[in-house]
Amino acid sequence: MNRRRLSTYQSRGSSGSCLTQIILLGIIIGMGFLLFDRWRTPSAAPQTVPTQVQPVTIEPTVISEPASSAPTATPIQEARVLIPTAGVNALVVNVYLDSESWDVSQLGGNAGHLQGTAWFDTPGNIALAGHAEMADGSAGIFARIEQLRLGDPIILTLGDRQQRYSVTDVRRTAPDDLTPLYPTTSDQVTLITCDGYNFLQNAYQERIVVVAERMT
Repeated sequence: MNRRRLSTYQSRGSSGSCLTQIILLGIIIGMGFLLFDRWRTPSAAPQTVPTQVQPVTIEPTVISEPASSAPTATPIQEARVLIPTAGVNALVVNVYLDSESWDVSQLGGNAGHLQGTAWFDTPGNIALAGHAEMADGSAGIFARIEQLRLGDPIILTLGDRQQRYSVTDVRRTAPDDLTPLYPTTSDQVTLITCDGYNFLQNAYQERIVVVAERMT
């Protein structure tokens, strides 16, 4: 009976010792695998920290200013045109030539003196343009110049100076006919406006021209 107990105790002790050995062996093998894996994987190269940051130079971008365009209409100090029988009493502004023709886009309700034509103290043909109809459909300052009759007065003033003219011709011309604006040897004023608007072509088909000779 005692032997059996002894033998039983010995067998239990042998089993515990075996289990302990197995556990230790597993730990050793596991550590070996970890060491092998670390040895096989190359360590990351250490990052180099710059000792000094070099400044970055940024060249400023130069933006060229657009060239100022020529004005399209500038007032002439104390200049007016009066046409009593057509109900005109308007300021006169300078209208400048662009690449193709005179730019009357900013003319508004003024009369435009066409650049290059005669003026006070310059004998010849003074050309004045004006709208017959405004963009909103209202009447322009030259809406009634076709109703002028021979002998009707046209008066140009510049400050306290005055030049008087008498209508000698009222006619229609083609929109591309510039002969009424040509220089003349006589002193005269030529009024010009557009007429015959074509909605389909979005263009005027005719021009109304009034010529007046200077009165002595």
